[in-house]
Amino acid sequence: MSIRRGLVAFSLILAALLFMLTCVSEEIQSNVVVLADYYVVDEHNPENTPAISSKVTSPYGNNLHHQDNITHGQFAFTTQETGNYLACLWVDSTHHPQANPLTLGIDWKIGITAKDWDSVAKKEKIEGVELQLRRLDGLVQSICENINYIKDREAEMREVSETTNSRVAWFSTMSLGVCLCVAGSQIWYLKRYFHKKKLI
Repeated sequence: MSIRRGLVAFSLILAALLFMLTCVSEEIQSNVVVLADYYVVDEHNPENTPAISSKVTSPYGNNLHHQDNITHGQFAFTTQETGNYLACLWVDSTHHPQANPLTLGIDWKIGITAKDWDSVAKKEKIEGVELQLRRLDGLVQSICENINYIKDREAEMREVSETTNSRVAWFSTMSLGVCLCVAGSQIWYLKRYFHKKKLI
């Protein structure tokens, strides 16, 4: 399996065995454009392209894309919630009975990489260096948004960690106090018991 992954996009090519469910997940923020192309090829028998099924779900289990009995496809959506988005692909066993390994390709683009820069260039009549600068500006903005998102997440995690730490400290102090009270009452009880029995 080889994975080539960038900051906000990746391509994936897998050698998948027959009937095997192959899933890819990516943590994505809300309000981000996601675009993906996928295909399957039987390298031992290229003329006989097997049929696959695909399904994409949101972090809360909502079905965003589902197709059956296809050889290649595409899905696109704008994320509604932050979390892990899961894309699963599997071979349709009725259309691919032999047990040859298959090659599954996924080109998954997220955020600024999903933008169609050719149509932007035509629409705004820009080309060359200006187009490259526009792309780089969009990439820098995307990186800044990701850094701010990571900072916010880190601040939330730090707050949760500090709250948990203070609760554990209070619990430890209370446990120590209870243990000391129980030990003191046991000593007092045993001392009194031994005095009563005139053993001390």
